[in-house]
Amino acid sequence: MGYFFWNMERDRVFLVGFMGSGKSTIGPLLARRLGWPFLDLDSMIEDSFGGPIHRIFAQQGEPVFRQMESDALRNLGRWKNCVAALGGGAFMDPGNRLQISRLGLSVFLDLSLEGVLERCAPDGTRPLLKDPASARKLYASRLPLYRLSDFEVDASLAPDTIVSAILEKTRLQPSPRHTGIPPDHGR
Repeated sequence: MGYFFWNMERDRVFLVGFMGSGKSTIGPLLARRLGWPFLDLDSMIEDSFGGPIHRIFAQQGEPVFRQMESDALRNLGRWKNCVAALGGGAFMDPGNRLQISRLGLSVFLDLSLEGVLERCAPDGTRPLLKDPASARKLYASRLPLYRLSDFEVDASLAPDTIVSAILEKTRLQPSPRHTGIPPDHGR
């Protein structure tokens, strides 16, 4: 951990981890405790595309989705004092990891594959979890890269406990004023 720990301003937190690790659950809770806005990279991509991620995969393919993901991540540089949940594959790209390291802190929400499979319904909305054998292989390939995050937290704990652990490890403090909206928002 700490491989890319260059940004000492600590004004953005990026939650990384496998699908179902709790990024979209923990993110809003952490943001609320810090007094910062919460941004979900996958939701931003869906809003931009006009449909769900599984449709992007089906219609455009994974490479197009990954490019959209990298573009959305670059746009997060306009935000300050925010918590962002990244898609499960966003941290796999070396350019994305470098961008994250320049913008803020990365926190890996560590959850076993068994825990992930318990949390994720087989409803077709997670195209990379269709086949358990493929999911196991994907998880094993991503785990070493997730461990490059600045911090690691056990995501099998209760949500409030996870948030407290993140605050303790990162030593982040609530913002005295809300400064999360980018200066050109709404233009």
